[in-house]
Amino acid sequence: MKSGKFAILSAVACAFVGVGLSVLITRSFAPAVRVPDAPAAAMPFDDPYHVCVDGAWPTQADARRRSDACSQALQSRRLQLDEIALARLTRGVARTMLGNGVTSAEDYLEALKHYDGAIDPRNPDALSVYRRAVAEQGLGQSDRALVDYDTAIRLDPRNAFAYLDRGTLLATRGRNYLRAVDDFDRTLQIDPANVTALIARGDAWSQLGEFGPAVADLDRALELSPANAQALVGRGLVWSRLGKLNLALQDYNAALTSAPRHPFALSNRAAIYAAKGMYGLAIRDLDAALEIDDRNAVAYYNRGYAQFALDNYAAAIANYEAALQLDGNMGLAHLNLCLARVVAGLAAKNDLADCDAALKLMPLNPEVRETRGFVFLKLGEPAKALKEYNAALEVDPNRPLALYGRGLAKCGLGEGQAGDRDKTAATAIAPEVVRQFTRFGVS
Repeated sequence: MKSGKFAILSAVACAFVGVGLSVLITRSFAPAVRVPDAPAAAMPFDDPYHVCVDGAWPTQADARRRSDACSQALQSRRLQLDEIALARLTRGVARTMLGNGVTSAEDYLEALKHYDGAIDPRNPDALSVYRRAVAEQGLGQSDRALVDYDTAIRLDPRNAFAYLDRGTLLATRGRNYLRAVDDFDRTLQIDPANVTALIARGDAWSQLGEFGPAVADLDRALELSPANAQALVGRGLVWSRLGKLNLALQDYNAALTSAPRHPFALSNRAAIYAAKGMYGLAIRDLDAALEIDDRNAVAYYNRGYAQFALDNYAAAIANYEAALQLDGNMGLAHLNLCLARVVAGLAAKNDLADCDAALKLMPLNPEVRETRGFVFLKLGEPAKALKEYNAALEVDPNRPLALYGRGLAKCGLGEGQAGDRDKTAATAIAPEVVRQFTRFGVS
């Protein structure tokens, strides 16, 4: 019996089901490409304020340098009010990229206060409205941000950054990938060499199952920026969704050569290692990813999965619990925590709250029913196991784990011939299914 599935992370997006893999989505907010040009300031070009705000929004590669420059500029007490707001907004983005959610929220909030007070609702300025939308998006105020992006675009239809950020928000918060593609198209009409837009559109196509256009966009992004870790991670995800794990591994390795502390490249490479049964390497990468961002629920879940596969049940349980402390609605973590506790002998028949939580969160998922069936078999309750396996097989009558488990449940209820038929059908589909049960003393 496998402990659920291994979840995939992405800074761009993630949604692939491969062999032994499934999906949980996480995202870090980062606005589009650059801060539109600020009014000229009477400062030398290498002044900390210019290091802070000029050019692109901060990325993981330059977030620390940009954050420090913003702090230095703010401490100089030489900035005007609009410069303070932009410096705080930029530092908020940098801190987001560094995983500092609390301090980034403080910066976004202060920037938002400024723009709320500075924007004249009767005659709004497109640039200020756009920047306010970025602050709102950073604070998770998606509805307000979308309204402001719409307004900024209406006031300035040539603002490529507003299209790009609106598309990103539509994709990440609304999962509206078709509308997002439209916005990325508009961005690229205005700025054909916009690498971030190419990456974002490539991911949106991938989410829609349009892998040809996805690869084309990501290939183009890598032509323009050959060492771009985000593009490499995005293309790696496409290869993973297509089941081309070796190509995915090559891209994740290349991304980590370019950006050794890229948490999503580490986490997604761990998924490839897990799919190949290389659980020690998967744990190594997840350890590194969690050193960078210890608030990543999916990484804890994935490390729990790998520990379970190595029979390290105490470590698996600790990781699942850590994941659920960060995200109590992670159904797979509830499911695998229940399974790990039962296999480790730490759960009784009346102590299956996590299995119940998983069913409540994922009522239509046959894997939940399948795992619950195994749990009841392990606890010596074949009648309850039979009910769960029947529910799984109603969704897919050819699931070998459910068929074999149902066979065992029927045998446990004295229906030997019917049970043997199910077990024979299961082994005809997947001969190794027997080992999934005998490994845990269920036969």
